[in-house]
Amino acid sequence: MKKLRVFLACLASRLTRWGIRLLGRGGTSLPGKVALRICPDLLSVLGRGVDTLILTGTNGKTTTAGMLRHMLDTAGTDYLSNRSGANLKSGITAEFIQNAAITGRMKKKLAVIECDEGNFPAVVEALQPRVIVVTNLFRDQLDRYGEVSHTREYLYQGIRKAPAATVCLNADCSLTASLGWDVPNEVVYYGVDGVSSDAEPNVSDAPHCLACGERYAYRRHTFAHLGDWYCPGCGRSRPAPAVAAESVEPVPGAGSRIVLRTPEGERTVELALPALYNVYNALSALSAARAMGWDTDACAESLRDFGAVFGRMESMKIGDTPVQVVLVKNPAGCDRVLEYLASLGEDVFPVFCLNDNVNDGTDVSWIWDADYEALFAKRAYESIGVWGIRAEDMRLRLKYAGAEDASIRVFATLDELADAVARAGKPAVVLPNYTAMLTVRDKLSTLAGKSRFWE
Repeated sequence: MKKLRVFLACLASRLTRWGIRLLGRGGTSLPGKVALRICPDLLSVLGRGVDTLILTGTNGKTTTAGMLRHMLDTAGTDYLSNRSGANLKSGITAEFIQNAAITGRMKKKLAVIECDEGNFPAVVEALQPRVIVVTNLFRDQLDRYGEVSHTREYLYQGIRKAPAATVCLNADCSLTASLGWDVPNEVVYYGVDGVSSDAEPNVSDAPHCLACGERYAYRRHTFAHLGDWYCPGCGRSRPAPAVAAESVEPVPGAGSRIVLRTPEGERTVELALPALYNVYNALSALSAARAMGWDTDACAESLRDFGAVFGRMESMKIGDTPVQVVLVKNPAGCDRVLEYLASLGEDVFPVFCLNDNVNDGTDVSWIWDADYEALFAKRAYESIGVWGIRAEDMRLRLKYAGAEDASIRVFATLDELADAVARAGKPAVVLPNYTAMLTVRDKLSTLAGKSRFWE
């Protein structure tokens, strides 16, 4: 009976995916939902014998997963991964089905899986991964997760369901690092040692010690609530990272040069992506690769030519206009992108896109916590674009932040946005939240001759 259920679930999933693709859509999640209705424990069945690495966290999951895939591609290693970004249990199940025979026998024995925080406990329980990576924890989708402490609880419960897994945690994020306090797992910490910011964060998602409630103090900050934190009350402090960036040197137009320290020694890593948050993503990926037993030197070398994954610092060209699409979805991540935007030496055409669909989080009040004021204090823009379901909210936020209202153009349609980008006469930087990114990226990538995100 079990074999029949597995067979019927895989068959139904494939037929559903085939039908959706005929309609010209992705079919990354619904096929998994159909399969799980027929065989609720299908992911556990398919995951047996698959060496799995699971990544989760608020920001950086997709880019870190992309780095890991690039490492494996460079080495010529066969694997499966939910590269479309469908990171709920249904989407992950659909990906396993696509890499299995109709009987449920897996064709590949290695998996790199990006997982949504809320789905993390169920996915971990089903797949029993060898390695778990948590990138960071920030406030995100308040209508879905509530306060960040609730998200942390999801991750803690998930880790407890896989006691044999090695867990790689961001030492600089106190919320993430605390997940290693009382779990039976082997825990490996990573972090940035050689960077310090004089700027105090205007909003902290983790101001107080989870052990005693005292307010954290810092020896140094990197950004947001990340840095060398400690509690003056109970003495809890940032754990010493086993994998650390001893120094980070920005390379103009080329990313960063990192001096990486591991228990095996030091090496210089050339990272093709800019911004400090991508240094953290690289550390996440290298920690995971090392925990999986991959060749760390080869993995580090592969980052030299790693390009952005879809919608995350992704570059394309429409006619003569260079276009960059950079996802923003919460205050901490948005601030990093605004810093990057302000750092660009040339004049650009920024386009801010805001939706309030379920997958975005219907509460968009987070835009008032992001520091748009810092952007407009540093530079003015001749023209600014705004688009999306909540375009007027975005326009109001930019106006209050210091943007000239006359410079802001609200696009009524996606075609208007795309036409303005193509005719910008200067580089365009598009900053959408999640569902806006999927829609805008699909439109712009078609004009640029690139594939859709699920292809």
